[in-house]
Amino acid sequence: VRKLEVKLGSLAGNEGCIDLEDGGTTVGLASRPRWFESQAAWEELMDSIHQLREDGSEDPLWELIKTEALQSLGPEPQAGPQLYQGILSKRSLLDAVVTVISHEIETELIPATSIKNVFLEMLTPEDEVFVHLDVVAVAMRSPSAGNVMTATLFHRGFHALVCYRVGHRLWQAGRTGLAYYMQSVVSRRFSADIHPAAEIAGGIYLSTGGGVVIGETATVGQDTTILQGVTLGGTGKETGNRHPKVGKGVILEVGATVLGNIPVGDGSVILAKSIVTKPVPPMAMVSGVPAKVQTYRTLDPEEFEETDLERHLGFKYLEEWQKTAQERSDE
Repeated sequence: VRKLEVKLGSLAGNEGCIDLEDGGTTVGLASRPRWFESQAAWEELMDSIHQLREDGSEDPLWELIKTEALQSLGPEPQAGPQLYQGILSKRSLLDAVVTVISHEIETELIPATSIKNVFLEMLTPEDEVFVHLDVVAVAMRSPSAGNVMTATLFHRGFHALVCYRVGHRLWQAGRTGLAYYMQSVVSRRFSADIHPAAEIAGGIYLSTGGGVVIGETATVGQDTTILQGVTLGGTGKETGNRHPKVGKGVILEVGATVLGNIPVGDGSVILAKSIVTKPVPPMAMVSGVPAKVQTYRTLDPEEFEETDLERHLGFKYLEEWQKTAQERSDE
């Protein structure tokens, strides 16, 4: 119990509170733990994730999710069957996520058991790392998720990403028919039309409330935020490689549209309802129809503390982006 308490306390950060008594029945957790309080805590989590398949190490993120599930049983004992089936009876985070999603997207043609088998067959160790990063992204950036358990069980954007990752592996394996079927089901169920050939890294926060479209040749870098109504599409005048290439740490706000085979630089922000048809420099903030560069990030550490969508960017990329900005000013 003490070992678990230390690990979860480190993971939750300063705003987390882990209080496990001898019986393991008393749990206190903040609604929004801060995993990015220190570089050491983040690196510890990343090391534990990458070691999962190497030596069977304990997964502190999965332990935290189970702890949150146990905590939820107090005020909501009627949720016991769902929490047991979706969380507490599972061996790992991946097993839990696949079980939940397979029941969400099952059809008369393909039952949940068959879908789960396909998921477990196709998802790779790299995908398992991405699933961990994606669920942390939801817990940290979503204003409604609150904690990792809620993100695991209920977040539509997270579930859509997991389904995309399965479809992407099917596409790479030449099983394009099933990949297209998966895309169709996800589009109807989660309002996210993501082509299985698209390339999407980990740590993505995807909000699909108003529909999201990501085209066949689009790429999305790590730690990008994609809010509802975003389109990464083509202009209709191109063939082949015709969709945007989004860098890491980009924020695509509500209703943003990026069209064509153009780069969207690291750390840039596409403001709401903008239509982008020209390349976006790194750290630029663009808006308008057509979108134009309005300003650049100040790269002040305090700037990244203002919203949940940006807090992790300051911790991970501030030093790198400051160097890039300096190089730009020297040119």
